[in-house]
Amino acid sequence: MGVYLEKAADDTLPLDWLAERLSCGPADLRAERFCDSDGDYQRKYNVYKISAGGQSYVCKQADAGERDIYENFLQGKAFAVPEYYGNVVSGKTVWLLTEYIEGPDLRRFTREMALASADTLAEIQNFYWDCKAQDGRFDRYWERICRRARCLEKEPELAAAYDIFLERQKSCPRTLSNGDFLQFNGIWRDGRVSVIDWGFGGIMPYALDITRLIAHGTLVYEPDGFPFYMDDDLRGTFVQACYKALKQKPDWDRYLMDIRLAALNEYVEFLEEELNDPEANREEIAEGSYYKRAKKTAEEILRLEKRNS
Repeated sequence: MGVYLEKAADDTLPLDWLAERLSCGPADLRAERFCDSDGDYQRKYNVYKISAGGQSYVCKQADAGERDIYENFLQGKAFAVPEYYGNVVSGKTVWLLTEYIEGPDLRRFTREMALASADTLAEIQNFYWDCKAQDGRFDRYWERICRRARCLEKEPELAAAYDIFLERQKSCPRTLSNGDFLQFNGIWRDGRVSVIDWGFGGIMPYALDITRLIAHGTLVYEPDGFPFYMDDDLRGTFVQACYKALKQKPDWDRYLMDIRLAALNEYVEFLEEELNDPEANREEIAEGSYYKRAKKTAEEILRLEKRNS
C-alpha cells in the first residue's frame, strides 16, 4: 500500500497559528496525517499534510534540534530540501511548517534516482565539509555508538571490527548529515531528489548518509516484504557517483572503508536489541540477514586492516 493519508483530528494541530501563517481561516484548512503500510511495516507519523488556498504544506511535530537545522543550516541555501516557513511552540511541542514536495519516495530505486541522490547529498556535504560547528549532534551519536558496542561482548570478531569503526569516527571528516537517509526520506521530483525529515540531522561523519541509503533492503522487490529494495549495481552507481561529486574527499580505498565501517554500524544497530536480550535464541540470531551481513562486513574490515598494517 505504501504511504497514505488519513483525516487528522481537529485538536491535534496548532490550527490558529497555521491559519495566521497561511492567511486563511481555521475552517479553510484541510489536515491529513501521513501513514505508511508496506508488508509488516505499519506506522502513523506526527506529520501532516496541510491544504489551504490551493497550496499544500507539511506541518510536523518536531524538536528544537530539527528547527535549528532548518534555521541555521538549510534555510536559504537552495539545497534540495523542503522550504522552511517557520515554527511555533505549543506546550512542549515544536511544530514546523515546511514545503510539501509531491512525488514518490526512493523505495523503487532506479539509476536516475541513484545519480540524483548522489548530487543532492554531495551538494550539501561539499558546502559543510569539515564543518566545525558545535551543534551537539556528534556528542549524542558518540555516546550512542559507544553504548551500542556493549552488545558485542560475546561476539569477538564483530567487536574487533566495531572497535575500528569507533576509532575512525573520531577523525572521519564531518559535514551536515540528515542522519536518517533511508529511501522514504528522499522524494523524487522533476529529476531531482529532495531530502526530507531532518529530525536526526547535524554535523556528523560524512559516510553515514551515503551508507544508510544502501545498507538496508532486499536485492529484488518482494511484495509484502521489506519496505524497499536496491540491487548491487544501483548501490555501486550511487557510491561511485557520491565519490565523484565530492570536492574534498579521502582516497578511494579510505572512502570504501569508511562506508564498510558505517555499514557495520547499521547492521549492529538492527541487532542490538536481540544481542542484549539474554532470552534471545543465539542460533536464530545467527540465521538472520543482519547478523550475516554484519559478519561478512566485519570479516572484510579485519582482513583489509590486517593487509594494510
